[in-house]
Amino acid sequence: MSTLANDGRNRQLFMTRFPQGEAGPGDFEVREAPMPEPKDGEVLVEAHYLSVDAALRLIMRDSKDFLFRVQPGDLVRGGVAGKIVESRNPNFKPGDFVTGGLGVQNYAVSDGTGLSKVDTSIAPLPQWLGGMGVSGLTAYFAVTEECKPGPGHTMVVNGAAGAVGSIAGQIGRILGAKVIGITGSDEKGKWLTEELGFDVAINYKKGDLYEQLVKAAPDRINSIFDNVGGDILNESLRWIALRGVVLLCGSTSQYTQEKMEGPSNYIWLGTMRARMQGFVVYDYADKFAAAQAQLAQWVKEGKLVMRENVVDGDVGDFPDVFQRLYHGENRGKMVIRLQAASA
Repeated sequence: MSTLANDGRNRQLFMTRFPQGEAGPGDFEVREAPMPEPKDGEVLVEAHYLSVDAALRLIMRDSKDFLFRVQPGDLVRGGVAGKIVESRNPNFKPGDFVTGGLGVQNYAVSDGTGLSKVDTSIAPLPQWLGGMGVSGLTAYFAVTEECKPGPGHTMVVNGAAGAVGSIAGQIGRILGAKVIGITGSDEKGKWLTEELGFDVAINYKKGDLYEQLVKAAPDRINSIFDNVGGDILNESLRWIALRGVVLLCGSTSQYTQEKMEGPSNYIWLGTMRARMQGFVVYDYADKFAAAQAQLAQWVKEGKLVMRENVVDGDVGDFPDVFQRLYHGENRGKMVIRLQAASA
C-alpha cells in the first residue's frame, strides 16, 4: 500500500467553529483516525489530490438556508482525485483512478456511489478535478447551453482567471464570441489575453469598472458569466445588451458575508428585456461524458488550455491553501497534491 498507510492512521480535517469572514486555520483541526477498512461492496480510496473550491465557504455558515452544510465537528467536504487501493466492489479494481466527494482526508471508504472512474491517458489526474471535472463541465454547459455565444456576441466573464472562468472564456472564443475577462491584477490579465486568448482583460482594481466595460464593449454586453456577484456584477448590469443573458454560476464576493446582498442595478434587466438566471451543472449529468470528450478534443487541437494551480502539501495545509484562494493567488483550478501522488 502507499507510504502514507504504513502507520495505520488516516489524517482528516474537521471544522471546529463557524468562520467569521474568511475561513482560516483557526477554524479547523486535523485529527487522526484508524485506517478505514472496506466491507463487502466497498472500496478504499487513497487521495492523491484535494480540490480547493471557493464555494465551500458558502456552506460553512451558521444558517439553515442551505440544505447541505458543514457544521462544527463535521469532516470538511471536498472533492478528491485518487486511486483504489483495496476493493470489495465488483465495479472497481485496485489501481483504478477515481474522483468523488470523499472529504478532506488521506483515505476514504466508499460504496461506489458518487465515484467516477477517470482515464489518465486522456488527461492527468488533477485535471479531472479541474478542466475535465466539475469546473470545466460548469463552464462548458453554462456557455454552450445558456449563454450560447457566437460571432457578433460579446461575453463578459468575471472571476476570469479562476477554475471556471478561465475555461468559460476560452469556450466563448472557440464559439466565435468576443470575450472580455474581469480579474484583479494586470499579471492575471496578461495571462488571460496572451495565453488563453481572451480578447480583452479588465483589472477591476484599476479605474472605473463601468467605464472600462463601455470602452471594451461599445455595443454592450450580450452575456455576463458571473462567478463573483457583488459590485462587479452590479456595474456590469448597467451595460447589458437588449435581450442579454446574466448567468449566475457563483458569487464568491458574498460567500464570506453574514448578510448577502443582491444587485441594485437590476432595473436594467427590465429596460433591456434581459434575463438573469441561476445555473447548476448537475442538471446536465446525463451529458457529462460527451462534454468531456469535446473538452479533451479541444485540448488536443490546441484550442483550450487547462491549468491547475498545484500546491504540494498535506491535509493540514488545506486551510491555508483555501485562504490563499480567497486572496486571488490562483490561476485556474487550485488543488493540493498529497504525498500519495508521487508514491
